[in-house]
Amino acid sequence: MEFLLTGLFYKAMQLDFTLTFTENQWVCYNSTFKTLANTLDEIDDNIEKYIREKHQNGVFKVKMFFDFDRFPLWHRQYMPHYFNRDLTFDIN
Repeated sequence: MEFLLTGLFYKAMQLDFTLTFTENQWVCYNSTFKTLANTLDEIDDNIEKYIREKHQNGVFKVKMFFDFDRFPLWHRQYMPHYFNRDLTFDIN
């Protein structure tokens, strides 16, 4: 994945996560990391902290795909991609 940043092309490392909501908390996880939080802002902060601790500097594209199997039936009129999230972190 490449994108233009201040006139130069950068390669971004992509990290994919599954996002879901339990009884009272957001849960975001993949095969090497899991975080729980009360808000999506806290999830974002926890992912950024994880990237800073475990990876070298660079640009990171984070994709969170909502787990539609755990979606309440009464919300199924919404499309699952409405709840997917994309973030980009530039870690220096």
